[in-house]
Amino acid sequence: EHIHLDEVIISTSESKLQRYNTSPVDSRKISDLNKIENSTLIDALSNIPGIYNMSTGNGISKPVIRGLSGMRVLTVQNGLRIENQQWGGDHGFALNELGIEKVEVIKGPSSLIYGADALGGVIYLEDEPYANENKMEIGASSKFESNSMATTNKVSLKISKNKLRFALYGGYLSRADYGIQNDQFVKNSRNSGSSLKAAFGYNNNNWITNLRYQLLDSYIGLPGHTHDSIFIIDDFLSDIQNRRYTIPAQKITNHLALWENKFYWKRNKLVAQLGFTSNHLREFEEKVSVAAMDLTLQNHTYNIRWNHQLSKHFELVSGSQGMMQRNVNDANAEADLIPNTNLLDLGAYSLIRGTFDLWNLQAGARYDQRNVSTQETGYSYENDFNGLNYSFGISRSSKKFTTRLNASTGFRPPHVSEVLANGVHHGSSRYLIGDENLISERANQIDLFLGMHGKHLEVVVNPFINTISNFIYQDPTNQYIDGYQVFNIEQTDALLTGGDLAVHYHPHIAHWLHIESNFSILNTHDQSGNPLPQIPQNRWNTILKVQFEGQNKLKLNAVLVQYSYYFDQDKIASYELKTNAYQLINIGLKGAYEGKQKLEFSTGINNLLNTSYIDHLSRLKPFGIYNPGRNFYIKLSFKLLKN
Repeated sequence: EHIHLDEVIISTSESKLQRYNTSPVDSRKISDLNKIENSTLIDALSNIPGIYNMSTGNGISKPVIRGLSGMRVLTVQNGLRIENQQWGGDHGFALNELGIEKVEVIKGPSSLIYGADALGGVIYLEDEPYANENKMEIGASSKFESNSMATTNKVSLKISKNKLRFALYGGYLSRADYGIQNDQFVKNSRNSGSSLKAAFGYNNNNWITNLRYQLLDSYIGLPGHTHDSIFIIDDFLSDIQNRRYTIPAQKITNHLALWENKFYWKRNKLVAQLGFTSNHLREFEEKVSVAAMDLTLQNHTYNIRWNHQLSKHFELVSGSQGMMQRNVNDANAEADLIPNTNLLDLGAYSLIRGTFDLWNLQAGARYDQRNVSTQETGYSYENDFNGLNYSFGISRSSKKFTTRLNASTGFRPPHVSEVLANGVHHGSSRYLIGDENLISERANQIDLFLGMHGKHLEVVVNPFINTISNFIYQDPTNQYIDGYQVFNIEQTDALLTGGDLAVHYHPHIAHWLHIESNFSILNTHDQSGNPLPQIPQNRWNTILKVQFEGQNKLKLNAVLVQYSYYFDQDKIASYELKTNAYQLINIGLKGAYEGKQKLEFSTGINNLLNTSYIDHLSRLKPFGIYNPGRNFYIKLSFKLLKN
């Protein structure tokens, strides 16, 4: 008999099995998302229904949740809020999958737990667990990809002794320019990076403490980046593949630190976290020695949450969060895209949860206050924003059926890059003009989940509706400055509707067969009936997995085939180009050699048919630059366990 165990949801503070959760959360292990290996973490996340990748080549990726991205999506790692200048279209995801075990995606407004800005949702990443008690684990993996001649290498060491835990990870990535059809390569799509991650833990009776640190250092080429208002596609292509450093490029250094303490009593639990992040972003455009943009973003955070069991059926959860942020331009940089800025966030929330046999209830409210101030010579901007938000959820889960209804609100104050914009942004080839009178965006979402769990078949239907008032967008004008079209930053009301349909077929008569298929659909428009910009294509995604059992030392564990169909996108903003439908086929093999030590291997081909396509969310689409062509990969990994 098939036995399906749900993941325990961490990101909503409920710590319940996914089936019994009252919020729209999708929890996946990274290994499951990489059944067929992906080039980036966001590519892997795109296997989750409703999640897409807004990319600039294979070096810059941004997650898109139900059509919303950038400053409308929060990234959190182990409870630490990650800030990395996500206002920029060519500023990618701050994290990689080094030492990450699973991801939880909260779809839709999540201001109740995480405060402002989570209008689209939250990407919550959780680290791998420490080694088992009094054990030591040594791990290593290496992956090669043919399309960009990429190598990804990782090592890990975990030691657990009595009440102490320790984990250390290291990784290095190097990619050359990626290839497209006709033996051509996209200039300056090369990138590389190194990362170091350490964690120390101690537990004693009712107290657990964890101290975590991570360093990420990366170099990212900027394909399609130009200061010329007139260009041809040949300017961005080459017959020679290269990985040598050149400009334009970004050099990014991230420091992430978190100290977490958990206290447990009979009816109470207290979690206290102190966090610090530093993002140093330097962009070199026309000079190698002098950065065109040099920004340092430092963020200090605290997070306190108290859980109190009121009775057998009810639990009270209250908490407070704060963030003190400073964004500073280097005085030697050629330009300041945004001014030096200080930001202060304070928020408090309370919610009550009820559990009655098959039923689960949750209701809560939160208040947030944000102060934004800039300090510039001869000019300053300061404003206060606040928001009162609520969330209500109810679910019923039996052996065969799960039903969930959730209503939630959220808000996002305007960013200084929207309020004070007045100049050319070469990443988008636009002249942007902001508006100091912008007010906070406010979202209201209703999410419905219907699931059937049979012995052979699982079916999930998950529709939603999300209304956003004061939606901030870029409105094109007929004016040009220095050859660049002028876009005014304005506000409108927006409506986003859609949902996901997912099917998992695993017949008892064929235990070795798994078929997972999902369909994601999204429709949007503003108050004038015009489609919103940068809305992903509707998508049908299916993966077939055939498992094998064998007694030999060298054995094949699984064969996988993935088919993805992206539909036409003709519901576009006035300045966008339509996107034609395309389909991708990926195949993969997984196996192992079990001698004295177990060596696992996987190999496969992405874009098997070498399809020529440009995804609608590719930021290289206006330049006519294709997404990567056929890509062969091979990965080897091993784990050594010692007492």
